[in-house]
This record gives sequence, C-alpha cells and structure tokens, in this order.
Amino acid sequence: MKKIFLTLTLLFAILLVSCTKDENLSAVEQAIKDAQTLTYEELLVKAKAEIGDNKLEVYGNSSALVKALDAFTESTGIKTNNNQMGDSDLYAKLVQTISSKQYSADMILAQDGQSLQLQLLVPKYAIKYIPLEFKDVLAADDLEPAAATIYLNKIFMYNNTPASGTEKLTNRITNVWQLAGTAADPGHVSGLSFKPATQENVNMNFLIMLTSSAWETKLSAAYKAYYGKDYLKPSEYKSIGYQWIAEFIKNSNTHSSDGTSVKEMAKGASGNSVLANYNKIKDVKATGGAGTEDPTNVTVAAFENPVVGFSGFVYKMYSLVASNARYPYAACAFINYITSAAGYNSAWGGLVGYYSANPSAVIATGDRQLLFWKANCVIEDPVFVASVYSDVYQFVSSQESKSK
Repeated sequence: MKKIFLTLTLLFAILLVSCTKDENLSAVEQAIKDAQTLTYEELLVKAKAEIGDNKLEVYGNSSALVKALDAFTESTGIKTNNNQMGDSDLYAKLVQTISSKQYSADMILAQDGQSLQLQLLVPKYAIKYIPLEFKDVLAADDLEPAAATIYLNKIFMYNNTPASGTEKLTNRITNVWQLAGTAADPGHVSGLSFKPATQENVNMNFLIMLTSSAWETKLSAAYKAYYGKDYLKPSEYKSIGYQWIAEFIKNSNTHSSDGTSVKEMAKGASGNSVLANYNKIKDVKATGGAGTEDPTNVTVAAFENPVVGFSGFVYKMYSLVASNARYPYAACAFINYITSAAGYNSAWGGLVGYYSANPSAVIATGDRQLLFWKANCVIEDPVFVASVYSDVYQFVSSQESKSK
C-alpha cells in the first residue's frame, strides 16, 4: 500500500506540472510566465541557478545603463555585459540576430515606440515582463504594449535674459499656436529650434501623435483659446494636427544636436527658444561674462504655467526579454531591479529629465514628478504611431523639404 501511495503521489506531481506548463509557449515565454508569479528574491534563486558563472547580455542605448548593471552585479553576484548602441544600430542588430535564430541579447532596454512596435513586438522578437511587485504600482499605460521603465521628455525652453531694461523675460511660450501661424499673430514665437523629425525617430513619433483624435481635440481647444474662435479646417490640410505640424515646421529653425541647441539657447539672444531634451540642461555651465551660456538664463515654459495644448513630449524606455534569450530568468531579474527605486536610482536617480515609471523613485531637485509631465505633455503611444507611421512620415518629410 505504501508503494502504491508513493507511486500515485509521484504521478499526481507529474500531472500537476504538466497541467501548469503551457505547451503553446516557448521555453523563454514559459520562463517569463513563471517569473511573473515570483517575488524578486524567489526570482533571483532561479536566475542564479540558470546563469551560473556566465554573463547576462544586455542591449540598450542609455549611457547610464552600465551603472545599473554594475550595481546589479554587486547586489546579486550575477555577471553582466553591456552592449550600448544607438537606436538604429540596436534595432538592426536585434532583428538580424533574433530573426536568424542567433543568440545576441537576453534583456533589452529600448526607446522609439514605433520601431519597438513594428520591429520587435509585432514579430515577437521581444517579450514583455511585468514584475510581480510592480504590476499594481505601475500605471496602466505603462504596462502596454510593454513594460515602461524610464521616461524622458522634450520640452519648450527659452532664453529669459532681458530684451531691454533689467526685467527678465517671462511667459514667452503660453500656447502652442504661438509656434505655428504667422508673424501677424499675437505673441508669435518665430524660429524655435527643433531637430528635424526625419533625422530623429523620437521627434517623428511626437509629431505623429498630434494626428491622434485625443491630441487634435487639445489642439482645437488651444486654437480657440489663442485665436478666440472655433477651428475651421482649410482644404489643404487633412486635419488640425496636420496643419499644426506644417506650420510648426515652416516656422522652426533646425538643429542637429539637442545638447548643442540648449547650450546655444542659454547664451543666445533674449527669447531664443528650443524644443529639446530637458536632460541636456546638465551640459549648460555658468562660464561668466556677457554672451556666455548660463543655466539661470533658461526658463522651462511649463514651470511658469503649463503651455495651452502641450508643454512638450514624453517618451519611454521599455524593458523586454529577447525571445531567444539564454537566461530569461536573469533578464527578468534585472528588469525587476531597474524597476525598483533602488535599481533606478543606481543609474538615473537625481538626473534632470529622467523619470522612473515607479513613483517611489527619486527625481532631480527642481524638476517635477512624472505625473506632472504626463498631464502636460504629449505621450508616446507605440501602437498608434505604428498604425499611421507611413502616411504621416511622408507628410512630415514633404513639409521639411518645403521649408529648406
């Protein structure tokens, strides 16, 4: 009887395991599904057993990522290797290797929602993982189409030095239609500096988002607030989003580097304006003397009053596991780590213009919480951007050609 009982117990255990394993999932997908039920400490046990003395291969474009990897290794003993690349090279490498069933990456930290959606998520070359501890902490919009870990922003900034007299310039940008229209418009802002969208996918994604129904509604409200009348669509434009894009491009000056443009704005003439990464403000140093750059010369428009329409653009870095990862548990463990306040703070904490999707992580002194930027900026939606990318890209490209 004892032998029969032991045999039945063993058979039950085998049946239980077979029932919990989804035969339609790959080994990596099964590992991720399992990882999402584990605490961080439980996950680390499996990650360490899986990877042993080998290295976790991580691909990303953030220069600060190596700090998080070093801190992760120090905390867990899991060895890592950082592969830092620009967006285009990153996607090209991952698509080429994963599609040909070559191992390259375990964990991926990627931005540019359009490329993420079309090149990694749709063909299932990368898989999302939501840590158990954070599935109820992260906002709903940070769980789809993949786990958003880090936010960055591109915002309106201007030189506040006095045009005349001693009073600093204030409220230079209060409505987005000041950046479109014509010089005859009240408070028109001419020549705001912006990197051409055909040269930077993040900027293209920003412009594309303005053709969505939600942002066209906000553009219409901003139009009425600025011009004092309802918007009537001219025949030459498909919608108000397309019109604002065309007029904005025509009215803007171009730059090749956000960092350089912010530095030049900080030492330039009163009212000089940019739409650029807020994190580039760190490169502006007080050098002294007339006509030199100085961070006190810079005003963030949103800090005076949120700009009617939007104060800029927020976009995300997404954490994913490669579909042919060798060490999926270790990849999940690292995603869990950088989603935690301690992991995020080890690399990006306290840096202006960087924000964790985890609200308990620190922000830079003088900055605003992520919720402030989400409430006042256009937010990247990879699914929408990918769905209309081709049509809007062609329109933007044509408008850039006209403005040259």
